[in-house]
Amino acid sequence: MRKGQITKESIIRESAVLFNTKGYNGASLSDIMEKCGIRKGGIYNHFGNKDEIAIAAFDYSFSQIVKFLSDELGNASNAREKLLAVCQVYIDLIEKDTIAGGCPLLNTAVDSDDGHPALKERAQQAMGYFLDALNKIILEGVDRQELRKDISVEEASTSIVALIEGGVMLSKLFGDSKYIRSCVNHVMQFVEDRLTVKP
Repeated sequence: MRKGQITKESIIRESAVLFNTKGYNGASLSDIMEKCGIRKGGIYNHFGNKDEIAIAAFDYSFSQIVKFLSDELGNASNAREKLLAVCQVYIDLIEKDTIAGGCPLLNTAVDSDDGHPALKERAQQAMGYFLDALNKIILEGVDRQELRKDISVEEASTSIVALIEGGVMLSKLFGDSKYIRSCVNHVMQFVEDRLTVKP
């Protein structure tokens, strides 16, 4: 790998931590320079502006979530285990601090809101990916007759995401993982009561 590419990837990794912990407005170009140990000219060799860095940093952070999900899902054999595996990734975000600052998708969605359209669009795309992944898990469960065929897949996925992200938000806000664990318990109860095929 070329030195320039190594530098660019380092800027992205370090900036990802800054943006995910301080937010877009809270992380300045000076913060990025200090964190990366690089001058402004060195940053502008690779990025046109702070927006480009923020988008690349978000993409990197979300790719970490996707990797964690892929690793956890690889050990699951049925729909219930897969949904629990998804939940475990978010428990680990809080309890093991696998990504500094918590869920980059939640943080970016709240931080960008209406003030940064390009970043908001990136967060929407990432959330679409996450919802599609949950839809796929649920549809596979329906096909295998593990989950009920009369459920609304989209509503189920939306409820699961809302519970998980709400749990992450509360746990980060109060510095206590009991909230994500409580919400995960509700997800699994929802799966058992509303989605699972009864014998």
